[in-house]
Amino acid sequence: MGYRPYTPVQIGYESLYLYLALCPFSGQGYAAFLPKLTGEWFGWFVGQINSQVSGKHLLVADGSRAHKREAFAETQLTFSKLPPYCPELNPVERVFKEVRQGLKARVFSSLAQAEQRLRAVLEALFTGRQTVIELTCFPYILNASL
Repeated sequence: MGYRPYTPVQIGYESLYLYLALCPFSGQGYAAFLPKLTGEWFGWFVGQINSQVSGKHLLVADGSRAHKREAFAETQLTFSKLPPYCPELNPVERVFKEVRQGLKARVFSSLAQAEQRLRAVLEALFTGRQTVIELTCFPYILNASL
């Protein structure tokens, strides 16, 4: 009969959040690794996007509690929430799917190592902007008008 070996184990994890905004028409993206998914950090991210763009832009997001309309108060960005339970309408989800493929079957010994790999995957994706355009420029976006 077998026996279970006893060994010291440390169960735990570290996390960071990838905030990502992209333009389906140009394939350009803005990304940030932030410590939490909160309204405050979302507001900071929106401010960073606002400082990088000129003119009016539309930012589409899912119904996460962190995605607060107040973050857009003093920006040139217009905010639109997607209907609940419709990830297929969110263009960034297609990019996240590609990102997950780049992380598949990997174990990282540190958060810094995971961030480095994420950064490499994102850089490869956004270097070939045509891939991002093909993944995200949905017909409903092409036909939309601001």
